[in-house]
Amino acid sequence: MRVKVSSKGQIVIPKEIREKLGIDKGTVLNIRVDGKRIILEAVQEPPKEIFVEAGSEITGKILKETKVTSDKTLALLKALGVIDDSSR
Repeated sequence: MRVKVSSKGQIVIPKEIREKLGIDKGTVLNIRVDGKRIILEAVQEPPKEIFVEAGSEITGKILKETKVTSDKTLALLKALGVIDDSSR
């Protein structure tokens, strides 16, 4: 099957291929080059059921802990001479 590239570099994926692969409006595709081939792959979104909603009560604690850990790591790297305070 052949498609023509538009002046804007666009192509149309033929309907029968879109239907066969379940590609609808809004489907996100990864694009990569393999030699002289262009490969399009539909991005598989994780199911919404695996996510939970977390309020600031939970995220606030995590962010505070992350900052403390980050500050301690930065102080340790400075003390070891791995990073130079003057370069910041």
